[in-house]
Amino acid sequence: MSLQSKRFALWEWVVLLVALAIYFAICVITIRLGSPLGHDEALYATRAREFLNGDPQATWFLPNRAPGLPLLLSLAWIGNATEPYLRMVVSMSGAALIVFTWLLGRLLVGRVGAIIAAFGMALTPVVVVAGTQVWPDVPGAAVGMAALYLYALGLSGPRFRWWTVAVVIALIAAAIVIRFGAPVPLAVAFIGLTLWKWPRERERKSRVVIVALAAAVIAWSFLMTPLITGGGIPGRTISVGSSDNPAFQGFFDYWNLRSRLISGSAAIGLIGLVIGLVGSLFDRSLAKAFLWPFGLGVLTFAAIAAVVHGEARYLAPAYPWLWIAAGAGLAAAGNRVPRALSVSIAVVLLVGLLPLMPRLTDDAQEFNMGFTTIETAARSLDTGEDCGVITSYTPQVEWYSGCEAVVIHEDRLVVDSPHLPNGPRYLFIVQGGKRQPDEELMEDYLDETTGEPRPFGPPGQRLRYVETWELED
Repeated sequence: MSLQSKRFALWEWVVLLVALAIYFAICVITIRLGSPLGHDEALYATRAREFLNGDPQATWFLPNRAPGLPLLLSLAWIGNATEPYLRMVVSMSGAALIVFTWLLGRLLVGRVGAIIAAFGMALTPVVVVAGTQVWPDVPGAAVGMAALYLYALGLSGPRFRWWTVAVVIALIAAAIVIRFGAPVPLAVAFIGLTLWKWPRERERKSRVVIVALAAAVIAWSFLMTPLITGGGIPGRTISVGSSDNPAFQGFFDYWNLRSRLISGSAAIGLIGLVIGLVGSLFDRSLAKAFLWPFGLGVLTFAAIAAVVHGEARYLAPAYPWLWIAAGAGLAAAGNRVPRALSVSIAVVLLVGLLPLMPRLTDDAQEFNMGFTTIETAARSLDTGEDCGVITSYTPQVEWYSGCEAVVIHEDRLVVDSPHLPNGPRYLFIVQGGKRQPDEELMEDYLDETTGEPRPFGPPGQRLRYVETWELED
C-alpha cells in the first residue's frame, strides 16, 4: 500500500492537535511579552491600515515589499488591530505551515515521520520567532506548502483533477503576492516533486506543463513588471550581485547564524538527518523516503542563500523539507527499539524542550524592546488631528502616532513635503538613530523648529532617548 493511500487514523489527529496546541501556547507567551513593532513589522502594519482606510501608499513602502501580507493583516481589524492581534494573524499562518508540513510528510515518509516533522516545526525557534513577528516569511511559506501538497497529491493520487490545477496555480500566485522571494523555493520544490513522481500518463503530464507555465508567467508578471506593485520592478531590487546583496553573501551569513538555526528542536532534527543519511546507506526503503525531502531541503536552503543575504526567517520554506527528512530518520530509529521506549524518549525530549522555548525565542522580542521609547514618543503626537512627522523611523512613528511620516533627508535641509497634511508638523530625533543628518545639518533642522523639545527616555542611551520638536508653520 502506498503511503498516500493510508487513511487518517484518529491518533494522528489527536497528536497533531497536541503539536498545534503547544505551538500556539508558545506563540501566545511570546506575544504577550508586548514588545513594540520593529521596522518591518510597523511597515506592513501601517500599509494594512492604509489599505483599510483607502489611503495612498506611503512613500517608504518600496516596490520590493509585497502587498499580500498587509492584505492578510486585515484580519486583525476583526479585533482591535493592536500588535498582539497583528502577530496572531501571522501565528495562525504558522499553524497552517505545520499542518501542510504534516500532510506533505505523510505522502513522502509516512505517518510517524510526518508527526515528528509537525512537532519539530512547532518547536523550532526560528519558525516560532518568524511566526510571532509581522513578517511575510511564514505566511508565504504556508501558502506555498499548501500549493506543494496539492500538487504532490495530484501527482501521486489516482487522478490529477482540473480543480487541483486551478487551486495550485491560485496558491502559487498568493504565495508570491505575500512574499516576492517565494518563486525561488517554489521552483526547487515543484521540480523536485515532479521528479519524485514523474508523470507517465499524457493527461497528468499536460497538467504538470500547465502548472509550470502558469507559475512562470505569474512570477514574471509579479517580479519583472509593475503589474502588481504599481511602480518599480521588485525583481531588480532583490536580484543577486547588487551592491546591497553580493553573490553568496547568504552562505556566509547563515554560517554566522548556525547556532541559532540549529537551536531547540532543530538540534534533534539534525540528529534525525544524520541517522537518515547513515541509515540510507544500508536500507533502501529508508533511502527512498529520506533522500527526496532531504535533497529538497538542502537545495532550497542553497537557493535561498544564493539569492539573498542571510536572515534566519528567510529559511521558513526550507525547514519543512528538512524536518520531513529528519522525521523519516527518527522514525526509522524508533522502529529499531520497542514502541514504549521510543514514545517515552519522545515525551522526555518534548518535556525537556518546552521550558527552553521562551529563552530560545525571545531574541526578536528583546531587540524590539529597544524601540519602547520610540513608541512612547510617537504615541504622544497622537492628538486626533491631521499631523506630519519628519523622522528616520518612518513606519514605527506613523503606526504609533497616526501622523503621516516622511523620511528625514541626510544630505540637505528639507522640512516640507507634499505628502505632509495640513496641520502640525514635528521633527522626531532619536539619539544615535539610523540614517539621521550629521551634527551640522541637524543644527539647521533644529533652527526650523519652534518652542522647546519634548524629551523621552534617559539621555545618553542610544535609541532610548528621543526628542520631538514642533516645526515652524
